[in-house]
Amino acid sequence: MNSTRLGGAIILAGGESSRLGFPKPLLELNGRPLVEIIVSRLSLLFEEITAVTDCEDLFADLPVKLTGDLLTGCEKSPLRGIHAGLSVSRLPYQFVVACDMPFINLELVRYMAAFAPDYDAVVPRIGDHFQPLHAFYSRSSLGSIRRFIEGGRCKVIDYYDTIRMRPVSYPEVARFDPGQRSFFNINTWDDYYAARQMLPGPEPEIDPLKLVNYRGKER
Repeated sequence: MNSTRLGGAIILAGGESSRLGFPKPLLELNGRPLVEIIVSRLSLLFEEITAVTDCEDLFADLPVKLTGDLLTGCEKSPLRGIHAGLSVSRLPYQFVVACDMPFINLELVRYMAAFAPDYDAVVPRIGDHFQPLHAFYSRSSLGSIRRFIEGGRCKVIDYYDTIRMRPVSYPEVARFDPGQRSFFNINTWDDYYAARQMLPGPEPEIDPLKLVNYRGKER
């Protein structure tokens, strides 16, 4: 495996986009669909990308594995999607991101990845607020996720009370992304127009060879 790249990432694209009335993955920024932007960014850092979606055609011609939710007898939730994405790969841990988060900071992601082997989840926490859809999750926790969901619970942040979770604080996030653009997601048309203002020109590419391995710098 190329030492500059990590294992895998999971894109959650199971939402209904009810507030937009339009499939979020197909919204365009700088002439590119969101889903293409996100896959392109993740491909710089990860060798395997899995999309959890009910609409596989949204990912046509993109280099991703596809799966739907596997725990279909319970309430639809991001945690159910995380379970599906972890289930279809043998990778020990994976980065999970929502399909409407176009400003992924690869250096922040790589920093977070350094802690993933030692925890069930690695999650940014700004004050009291977690970012569960910009986080690493371990495949070894599949059983506990399934039991949690089948027990009638589905909130990701409640699940954290049952596992070894490593929070990533604001000072850590701020080293790479002081404006917290990484966590910006598009739920409404106002969000979409704001995102367009945040990307006035062509999206810059990041050379993965320049990314630093930060493992062990903060424990």
